[in-house]
Amino acid sequence: MFTVVAERINCTRKFVKAATEARDAAFITEEVTKQVEAGATYIDVNAGSSPEAELGNMVWLLGVVQAATKLPITLDSPSPAVLKAGLEALDGRKAMINSISLEEGRAEALLPLVVEYNTDVIGLCMGSGGRMPNSAAERCEFAGQLIAATRAAGVADNRVHIDPLVRCVSAEPDQGAEFLKAIRLIHVAYPDVHFCAGISNVSFGLPQRTLLNRAFLSLAIWEGLDGAIIDPTDRGVMAQMYATLAVVGKDEYCMEYLTAAREGLIA
Repeated sequence: MFTVVAERINCTRKFVKAATEARDAAFITEEVTKQVEAGATYIDVNAGSSPEAELGNMVWLLGVVQAATKLPITLDSPSPAVLKAGLEALDGRKAMINSISLEEGRAEALLPLVVEYNTDVIGLCMGSGGRMPNSAAERCEFAGQLIAATRAAGVADNRVHIDPLVRCVSAEPDQGAEFLKAIRLIHVAYPDVHFCAGISNVSFGLPQRTLLNRAFLSLAIWEGLDGAIIDPTDRGVMAQMYATLAVVGKDEYCMEYLTAAREGLIA
């Protein structure tokens, strides 16, 4: 099953920030419900409107989100304190931490939470000092270092979701191809590891972004991508996902595609 991490509960979005600060539970509940009905499999919660408000916002948002759905939750924050408070606020459902990287101290600070609360974790292929990868080989190298760290902490490979980091092709034309090669290389080297990437970064700065996002998503699924951080209410992107999974044989008897079509989830 393809993992759809629904991205709309994010306090960097103007309306979500305003609703969170106003403690407007009805607005957040509606946003969650729309994503669940559109086919989300995880709800991402990012409370980072400001450092001083993030912890309180995270706990409040999780209360509203958990009342609205039984889906697993992705806790999205660089702060160990915010993540720990969020994990303590959960009702025992499955969770995923977004994210660790090779930046100094980040994995060391967050992996104990992954172990203590038995969560999954997203690993960004970002080097020390926030260095972004350029080539597929560099992405695979960073992924290997992340997986070495998760294994050393006792986290099974199938609880790790690697993000090889999508970069915009408008500024760096080769980066789409390098990302796709990286998916293939990492999948071969670490077959039990999952993937979870923010697909829309590829189209930044270009018109008709959804067309590029859909094309890129199809190519990435072919290479082995099995999860993405996307807006599931974009029915065109979801249609591309379901259609591609069916065509490449990752949807047995096309049942997920047929179900989505019957339920009017694709366009």
